Amino acid sequence: MAFRLFEGAEHSSVYAKFRSVWTADITDRVLTYLQERHPAPYDHAIDVGCGSGQFTQLLAPHFKQVTGIDISSNQISEAIKGNQRKNITYKTGSGECFPIADQSVELVTCVQAAHWIDMDKFYAEAYRVLKSNGCVALISYTIPEFGAHPPAKFLTKLLGNYYDNLWRKSCCDEMLNRIKHLSNRYPDEIFACRPPLKDHLRDDTMAMEHDMTVEEVVGYASSSSSYVRYVKKYSSSDILETLQRNMLKTLGQDATLDTVLRVTFPVFILFGRKPG
Repeated sequence: MAFRLFEGAEHSSVYAKFRSVWTADITDRVLTYLQERHPAPYDHAIDVGCGSGQFTQLLAPHFKQVTGIDISSNQISEAIKGNQRKNITYKTGSGECFPIADQSVELVTCVQAAHWIDMDKFYAEAYRVLKSNGCVALISYTIPEFGAHPPAKFLTKLLGNYYDNLWRKSCCDEMLNRIKHLSNRYPDEIFACRPPLKDHLRDDTMAMEHDMTVEEVVGYASSSSSYVRYVKKYSSSDILETLQRNMLKTLGQDATLDTVLRVTFPVFILFGRKPG
């Protein structure tokens, strides 16, 4: 990958604990696209930049074999630790060089990671490993939202300001540019599939909704690689504690860390296909 992030053992553990937000309707959408040209049954899917394996697990019921790939050995260790499916294998590897045989998979996914990868090399590798009519899907989401009523809108603003501070103060210009790609929902001119892959399609219609406690939202905010870099640079900062304190203040005097919030993760997916 172009950037090596999420690699420390402690950070990988936090990531595994708080990033389990993916839902089955997202995998269903990916499979619907795959089935248009390549009917089931399916042999093999790979999840590139798999982290601790949250999305990889959702692919397992639909394929004989699923391989999760990540450049971080600590993330792979967390994925193996949490794996409960016999048909999943986790391997260390980059987003630009997959440890996978030619023309051996029906699906390549890259979830919440494409903005850190050299996309020309990624798509060249996707073309190499895909079978005819196999598909590639870049899947991600923007900053979580808390609803339209005034307190919820302010919570969304608080979380947005938190991330803005992390990014501005802990990221180099190149990293900021890549994070902006995520905020801008992976612009087609940079992230759409390249020939000889074809049939580029974008889906911006989906969202995931979860009930999360204030403590879980704050934990999620601490799982960002930008937070890890920020704390290393500003060791005495209380930016996370300030976020928690302001959230509780916004929710009112009866709010606690156990107060439940309805959280929406706006999802976007970019598809491509290997010609048949």
